[in-house]
Amino acid sequence: MKAASRLALWRHTAPAGPSLTQLQGDVDTDVLVIGGGIAGMSTALHLAEAGVAVVVVEAGEPGSAATGQSGGLIAPDYIRHTPDSIAAQFGPEAGERLTAMLGRSAQHCFDLIARHDIDCDARQDGFYTPVHQHDLAEQQRRVAGQWQSRGFDVSFVEQAGAEDALGTDAYRGALRFGQGGSINPLAYVRGLTEAAMAAGAYVYRDTAVRDLSRAADGRWHARAAGGSVRASRVVLAANGGNAGLHRAMRRAALPLNVVEFATTPLPAALRDRILPHGGAFTDKSSYIFSARYDGDGRLISAFPRTWCVRGPRAYHKEARRRLTKHFPALHGVEIESLWEGIAWINTSFLPEVYDLGDGAVAIQACNGRGISTNTVIGAELAAALAGDDLSALSVSVRSPAAIPFYPLAARSPELMMTLAYLAD
Repeated sequence: MKAASRLALWRHTAPAGPSLTQLQGDVDTDVLVIGGGIAGMSTALHLAEAGVAVVVVEAGEPGSAATGQSGGLIAPDYIRHTPDSIAAQFGPEAGERLTAMLGRSAQHCFDLIARHDIDCDARQDGFYTPVHQHDLAEQQRRVAGQWQSRGFDVSFVEQAGAEDALGTDAYRGALRFGQGGSINPLAYVRGLTEAAMAAGAYVYRDTAVRDLSRAADGRWHARAAGGSVRASRVVLAANGGNAGLHRAMRRAALPLNVVEFATTPLPAALRDRILPHGGAFTDKSSYIFSARYDGDGRLISAFPRTWCVRGPRAYHKEARRRLTKHFPALHGVEIESLWEGIAWINTSFLPEVYDLGDGAVAIQACNGRGISTNTVIGAELAAALAGDDLSALSVSVRSPAAIPFYPLAARSPELMMTLAYLAD
């Protein structure tokens, strides 16, 4: 048995990105974006297209952190909420704006990919959220109606249809988001980077910000090893890295560690049985399971990291167990790549944009749905900054609040996943 690669699959399959250099010397700009993932590059692209001078600095290379370690799912749905519950929580106007933004986020991604001709194995063939229990299936039927009443291509697939679509009899039904799908996330962010640079943005790699402060003239001053950037406004888009950039962000989000893996390309006979019509899914179980294909026929899946399963050998064993539990026909299939990723979770389970004051904002919008959400928030934030009006955002902008007992709270996602694993 050949050992699985520990690098994310996308490192082997994504087209090369644009040639970038480290920041050298001092640079002056209107907006500084710190972080070259999807949130940062979407913001930079849309700012540059609006004629705003923008500089992006990335500690590694664009997409090298959480973006390039993700599963590449395009999922325009809520994690814990529904359109009706959001309207009740935020009021009809603000709630409907947030739902409309999230509902159109997948289409925004695929439209952006088409507009800039980004080669990222884009597959708009639907995203499913299947459930195991009959009572949850009934809830999902109602949620489908909530999305449909707002004009979105969302349907509930009954048990027989879900078995046909997904290739497993494990579920009692599934929501299907017709505009969802999947991409190669590293290729996507590299394409966004190239498009942003073509529009006039400056992007620097291997440029970790060592200090971010306001200078005597009231502008922001970011210092790195090779130089510095002065900017009137700054966008923190470094996901978990935001904690090291501004003290208000130190205890704002929780880490959920995930193990991603990909099989070797499956033969046509197996692909005809498992997800035979394409599409991608993440189920609603506590111990999450997901599946999708890439363009070469590899099945890509993931599971949360737990205290019980640690290290490459244990990860490999658990990957095979999870695959064969849902798809018995995959017994004996080789795991080609297996890597660790991370999703940053807000306690609200909603995308957040924080106003840090003095022209600084932070995007914290992953929650396991980061690709489409961060893309559309980047576009909206760029428009809001260009128009100097943060109230134009669909997300209710607020100040960050520290999560109480953070050292303990930061361990809670893995604790909850461990309990879910033991129940599985």
